[in-house]
Order: sequence, then C-alpha cells, then structure tokens
Amino acid sequence: MMQRDGKKIYSGIFRDGGAGAYAKRRFRERRKKLMDAENMLMVLTGVPYGPGQETLWTYAFVPTYQEPSLMYLTGVNQTEVIFLLDPHSKESDEILFVKRKDPSKEFWDGIRFGVGDPKSVNEAKRVTGVKDVRDIDDFEAVFKERFLKQPEKKVGAFWLEGIRNGKRTTIKSDHNWNFKQQVERMLRKWKAPKGALHNIMETHFDLRLPLDKYDVENTLKANRLTAAAFKETLARFRGFKTEYEIQGFIEGQMLMRSPYGLSFPSIIASGHNATVLHYVKNDDPVKKQEMVLLDFGVRWMTMHADISRTVPASGKYNPLQKLLYEIVLKAQLEVEKQACAGRTIQELNELCWDTVNYYLKKDFLDEGGKCKLKYKERPHGVSHLIGEQEHDGDPFRNYAVQPMKPGWLISNEPGLYGQFKIRLNGKSFDQEIGIRIEDNLLITEKGCRNLSQSVPKRVAEIEKLMKGNK
Repeated sequence: MMQRDGKKIYSGIFRDGGAGAYAKRRFRERRKKLMDAENMLMVLTGVPYGPGQETLWTYAFVPTYQEPSLMYLTGVNQTEVIFLLDPHSKESDEILFVKRKDPSKEFWDGIRFGVGDPKSVNEAKRVTGVKDVRDIDDFEAVFKERFLKQPEKKVGAFWLEGIRNGKRTTIKSDHNWNFKQQVERMLRKWKAPKGALHNIMETHFDLRLPLDKYDVENTLKANRLTAAAFKETLARFRGFKTEYEIQGFIEGQMLMRSPYGLSFPSIIASGHNATVLHYVKNDDPVKKQEMVLLDFGVRWMTMHADISRTVPASGKYNPLQKLLYEIVLKAQLEVEKQACAGRTIQELNELCWDTVNYYLKKDFLDEGGKCKLKYKERPHGVSHLIGEQEHDGDPFRNYAVQPMKPGWLISNEPGLYGQFKIRLNGKSFDQEIGIRIEDNLLITEKGCRNLSQSVPKRVAEIEKLMKGNK
C-alpha cells in the first residue's frame, strides 16, 4: 500500500485483504472464476451512499463498508461504483466505473478513486489492478454497446433472493434491488428479449463463501483481537455498574486493536434482558446476582469475529447459573465435534437442540427443577454463515439444507432462555436467565477448526479471569 510521510494513502478505499503485492492478482482471479462460471455480460454495483448521506448525520461516525459482492471481487471501498464484466470482449473484459475526481470533496472526505485526467485514471488502475477505468456517467452508453454485441442477449446482476415458506422471495429494500430495476429499465429501452436478466447470486456465493487462506488468517486475527478485548473486560468486570459501561469498555478495547471497526453493535444484556435475542438498548444497571450475555466482535480487513459469552456479574456462577451454562456448553461442544464438510446446518440444528433439551431434562428437570422457556423446542438456529458479511450467504438461509463445504465459516451458538427454578445444596434459586455461547468454526473435510479457541468459555477460565482487578 502506497505511503506518504509514513501515512497509508489508499487503505480506506482499497482493502487488500492482507494479500499485499498479491492482492490485485487475487481479486483478478476471483473475477475470472465468476466470468468462467457464468459466461455472460455482468454488472454489479457498490453502495450508493456513505454514512450520513441518506439520513443526514444519523450514522456519520460509521466508516463506509462496501457492498460485499463488490468488495469480494475488487477490494474497492468507496461509494458510487459500478463494475462490468464481459467475458466475450476482446477489447477489455472488465471495467471499473467511478465518479470524476473532486478535490473539494476529497478535502472533506479524503482521497477517492476518480477519473477526469490521465493521472487520476492511472492512479485507480495502478492501485486496483483494473486496466480499464471509466467515468460512471458513461456507464449506460458502454453497457448498451456491450449488451448489443452479446450473441445471446443475456446479462447477469446480483440481487438477494431465496425460498421462504415454499415461495421464491426477493429482498426489495436494498441497493442491489434498486440497481436491478435500473438495469431492467435499460434493457426494456433496448428492446431486450424477455428473461434477458439473470441473477448471479448463487454462483457468486458458491465462489465467495469458502474462505481462502487470507480470509482465514484475517478471521483468526479478528478472533484473537476480540479475545484480548474480552479478557481485559473480564478482569475489570466487577467494577462496571451498567450495561453501557461494559459496552463502552469492550468496544473501546476492540477498537484499540483494529482500524476496521466492529463486526456489529455489541449486545450487552444483563439479567432478564438476555432473554431478548436482539437486545440493543444496553442502558440498564447490572446487579451482582445476575448473569450478563455479551454478543460482540471486531473486524480485521473484511473478515469478522462473531462471539457470544455469558458471564456472572459477581465473578462467580451460582449453582443454578453454572448448571444451565454447562448444559449450553455441552451442546456447543457436541456441535463442534460433529461439524464437517458434507453435513448440513439443518442437521447441526437438530443435534444442537436435541442435546440442549436432553441435558435440560437430565440435569435440571429430573433433579426437581422447573422452567418456563421463552420459546417452543428451539429458540433460533445454531449456525449462520460468516464471511464478507458477519451474516453471509442468502438472507433466507436456504444454504442450511446444503452439504457444507470445506472453507465455509459458520457460527456455533446454542442458547437457553427462560425462567428457571430449582433447589440445590439446600438453597432455592429462581431466576430469569438468557445464556448463549458462540464460536466461529471453519469447516474442513473431516471436521472443523475452531477459530475462536482463544476466547475463554469454560466456567473455571472465566471465573479465574474475573478475579482480576477488584
């Protein structure tokens, strides 16, 4: 990455994924695989606006994160970008469309790839490795020319769709859908045949979801940085009085370790708040007799850590908390033991919740415990895919019935949520509790690799770390 006075010039607008000098060839190989697989003219869009540009100021502190399909293929991390792939062209089989260079805008927002003069164009070509860079205002004319040359009059684009309740359903609320509609309007103007537009989503995910060695190393680093932040938080945990104090500290620790931001806003849920799966307000006091569920993680490059842990606010699990925590941990370890290529996430779901319910009966209910769960049979899926997005793959999770492939990264997150009452060692316990334990598993041919191994989760580990600063 080029530097000036020791400062990185392009790190905000070109993510090399840790591949360094190999990055441009890596992205080019990805694009070539997509062209070989689809063998048609394709157009993809980036995010159309940055933080604060759609709803003024609302999220202005958040950096730009590129549309993952475009990030995977190019590494380009700026708004208002279109990419054209044309495997049939003898002129140039890929074109990057960007806006004109605008020094006044760069004064406010920093350097951007742009066109308008040979120096700017060469700058974009040199950094991205794309040999053809043009003005985005010329996209429609170039696209029309390329389309009319196609012998089969077919175009590929990327949008999100899948099967829900037996019906094909499309996500119609994002920029990919808006771009699809723009492309359709162009095709109608050009009298394209019906059915000319094809969705390349499945092919794209087939290529993108198995992580390569750079993705794995970046994910591993994200997990290790997240682990370091978690350990620091545990050592000071008993000094925190509120959920937002915990959030502020752990997110500060993560951001101190990575310039790429958080994987998602942290969930810090104490007591009965932990029975709300997507709890977000993080504004309540924390009582010593409660447990606190933390769902957190940091990015490294474009990869994510997605971790959940549930810890005792006092620094020591009471007998009920320990019993229930270890039921969830048994299920988590069983899923990790059974996860491998060829099995499906649906099978892991069955295994997970059968294991939770078996030990809930054996270790709790059969010992005189009573509970009222917040759900029937299972509260949520045990796994989702992780990659360029913290929740990756098709949004309807149709991938859950597909055999898992080597290189897939999945979450492993059993949970238990409800009101629990039991008498143990002569003492009665009655608490509303939410527990979740989540790791990130890299699927291999014969098993899986736990990339979250560095994040403590055993009862003894957590209690030892929480004996830190009083």
